[in-house]
Amino acid sequence: MIREPRSAFVGRGRELNALSALLRDARLVTLTGVGGAGKTRLAIRAANAYADATGDAVWFVPLDGLQDPRRLPEAVARALPLGEQSARDPRDFVVDVLGETPGLLVLDNCEHLVDAVAAMVDELLDAVPGLRIAATSRRRLELDGEQVFAVPPLQVQGPPGDVSEAVALLTARARAADSSFALRPEDAPIAEEICRALDGLPLAIELAASRLRTLSPAELAARLSARFTLLRGSSRSSVARQRTLRAVVDWSHDLCSPPQRALWAAVSTFSGPFDLAAAAAVAGEPEEATLDLLDELVAQSLVEADRDAGRFRLLETIRGYGRERAEESGARPVLVRRHLAHYARVAAEAERHWYGPRQAEIVAGLRADRAELQASLRAAAALDTAAALRLFADLRYHWGVGGYLREGRAWAARLLSAPEAPPTLRVPALLTATWLCLLQGDLAEARIRLDEAAALSEALPAVVLSRTEIERHRWNGTLALFSGDPVHARDEFTRSIRLAVEAGRPEESMFARFQLTTAMSHLGLPDAALPAASAERQAAEIGERWMRSLALWARALASFTDGALDDAERIAKEALAVDTGIDDPAGDCLVLELLAWIDAARSRPERAALLLGAARSRWRRIGSGIEVHGPQMTAHHDRCVEILRARLGRRAAERLTARGEHLSPVEAASFDEHDTARTPALSHREREVAAGIHAGLSNRGIAAHLVLSVRTIDTHVQRIFAKLGVSSRAQIAAWYEADSAGSNR
Repeated sequence: MIREPRSAFVGRGRELNALSALLRDARLVTLTGVGGAGKTRLAIRAANAYADATGDAVWFVPLDGLQDPRRLPEAVARALPLGEQSARDPRDFVVDVLGETPGLLVLDNCEHLVDAVAAMVDELLDAVPGLRIAATSRRRLELDGEQVFAVPPLQVQGPPGDVSEAVALLTARARAADSSFALRPEDAPIAEEICRALDGLPLAIELAASRLRTLSPAELAARLSARFTLLRGSSRSSVARQRTLRAVVDWSHDLCSPPQRALWAAVSTFSGPFDLAAAAAVAGEPEEATLDLLDELVAQSLVEADRDAGRFRLLETIRGYGRERAEESGARPVLVRRHLAHYARVAAEAERHWYGPRQAEIVAGLRADRAELQASLRAAAALDTAAALRLFADLRYHWGVGGYLREGRAWAARLLSAPEAPPTLRVPALLTATWLCLLQGDLAEARIRLDEAAALSEALPAVVLSRTEIERHRWNGTLALFSGDPVHARDEFTRSIRLAVEAGRPEESMFARFQLTTAMSHLGLPDAALPAASAERQAAEIGERWMRSLALWARALASFTDGALDDAERIAKEALAVDTGIDDPAGDCLVLELLAWIDAARSRPERAALLLGAARSRWRRIGSGIEVHGPQMTAHHDRCVEILRARLGRRAAERLTARGEHLSPVEAASFDEHDTARTPALSHREREVAAGIHAGLSNRGIAAHLVLSVRTIDTHVQRIFAKLGVSSRAQIAAWYEADSAGSNR
C-alpha cells in the first residue's frame, strides 16, 4: 500500500468510483488537471482502493524532484523493492521487478518530463502484460489506449442543507490548524464564497484555511476579494486556474514575516525531505530559531512535517516559488554553498564515526539524505572539484554498504576524469572507487585504480600515507582473493592488519581480518576462524554491527569448510540477525548463500533452494553475484546446485528457487519445510486456498475460482497463517511448493 498523508481525505466519492472503474478496465489512466487540483492525493487513494480490491501490489514514483529526463528509469527503479541498491541497468531492473506479479504503478507529476514518461510507459506496457499504470500530469501522455481522467475542482456549492466538498475541506483544515475552530451557520455562505474565489482548488483552499487561525471567514473573504478581483470574470481554463494558484502562493508569501520568507527561500534549496539541522545550516540560523520559523511555515501549510521521521518537505509548487524568490533576491548561490557545506560535514562525520554504536543511525541517515547528497555532489562538481572528491570519498560507506554501487561508480567515473587534483584528495577517491569495482566484480578497473593510487602515494605526506596504505593493501588482498589467489590475498591482508595496528587504528584492521579468515578457509588452513573471531570481538566491544556481521559470516564459512555444520548454521544465522538495521545487501547475500550450502550438505534441499532464490534475486538487483567473490565461492555454490538438482530434480529445484526470490532474508532463513510434518494438517479447502495463493491469486480471485465469498477466503487464509506459523503470503506459497515437491518425490 502507498502511504497516505495523515490529514483527512475529504470528498471525491464520485471521482474515486469513476477511477476505480477505469483502473479495472484500462491499463493506462492519466489524471490531468491544474497544479493544486489534488491529482496526487486522489491517485494515491484510488491506487490503495485498487490494491484493497484486487490484492495486487502498488508502487508510487514521485517525479516532482526529477529534472533530467535521462534519469527517469533510475527514479522508477528506486521506487521498487531494492531499487536503490541495484547496480543493473535501470530499465532491465524495472521490467524484471514489475514482471514478477500483477500490479499498479503510479507515476506522479509527469508534466515536466512528459515525453520521457510517455516513452517509458509505452515500453513498460508492452514488456509487462500484467502491469497497469496511473499517471498524474497537467498534460496527457498521448499514448494508444490511454484513458484520461480530468480531475475537477472540488464542488463549491453543496446539496441543500449540507456543505460542499470545498467548504468541508476548508473547515477540516482550519480545524486541524486550530481545534477550536467551528464554522457557524451564518458563516457558511462566506466560506462558500472563499472556496469559489479559489476555484475549488484543494491546495489553494488548504493555504487559505491556515489563515482562519487568526482571521474570521469574513476578513479572509475580504482579503481574497481584493487579491483576486482580476480573476473573477476570467475563463475557468487551465491557465486561469494556474494564475489563481500563483496568486494564492503570492498572497501567502505576502502574509509571511521577513524571517519566514527568508527560511522559505532557504528550504527551497532542498531537493527532497530535510531535517532541522539541515534547514538551520542552509538558513544560516540557530536551530532553535529555525524550528520556531519552520513551525510557523507548517502551520501555514507551506511546509509539511513528518513527525515520525523528524523530517520536513515542500510541495513542488512551494519549492519552485521559493527558488524563484531566492534567485530574484540574489540569495540562491549563497544558499547552494551552505547546502554543500552542510552535507559535506554530514558525510565527513559519517566517515569519521562509522566504526561505532551509531552505525545503523548513520547508514539510515545517509539513505534518507540521498537526494541531498546527490545535489551536493552536483554542486561540488560544478564549483569545486577538490570538494567533490572529498565528498565522494567520505561517502564510501553510503556507496558500499548502503548498496548504491552503480551510483557511486558513476560519480567515480565523472570525478576522477576531471583535471588533476592533489594526491591527498585523489588517492582516497581512487581507493573508494576500487572497493565499488570489487563489489561488482570489475577486477580490471579495480587494478587500474589501485595502480594509479600506488603511483600517486609517493607524493603523499606521511600522515595521509599511513591511512591509505592500510586501505590499499586491503583492496590488493581483496583483488587477489576474488581472482582466485588466496595465498597472495593472505599476505596482503596480513600486511594491512599490521599497518593498521602500527598506526594505532585497530578498527581499520577488522575488514582485513574477516577477509583473512576467508582466504585461510579457502586454503584449508587450521585456525582459519581466529582472525574473524578477533574482529568480531573488537566490533562487539565498540558497538559496531556491520563488521561484526561479516566477521560472523567468515567464522561460519570456516566452520562450514571444516565440516562443523551445526556451528556454521548457528553462526550464520547470528550474522543475519546482527545485520538487521544495517541491511548490507552484499553481506545478506553471502549469508543466504552459506546457509543454502549448509542445508544442501545436511539434506535439506527444499530450504536450500529457497535460500538460493532469496540470494539470487538480491544479487541480480544489486548487479553482483557469488561469482564476484572468487572461484572458491563459486565452487561451493555450484556444488550446492548440483546437490539440489540430484535430490529434487532440475525442474522442482528451479521452481523452489524461483519461489525463494519472493522471500525476505529472514523469511528464507527461518523457513523449515521439515516442520510441516509437525504442523497441523490443512483441510482440503485450506489446501485449495493455499494453492490459489501459490498461483498468485488475490483473496478475491480465489473466491471467484472456488465460488465462495471473499469473507470466507479471508477466514481460511487467517487459519492457514495460524496453522503454519507464518506471516506472509509468500511464505504460504513457499510452503505449498515445498510440500508439493516433497509429496511428488
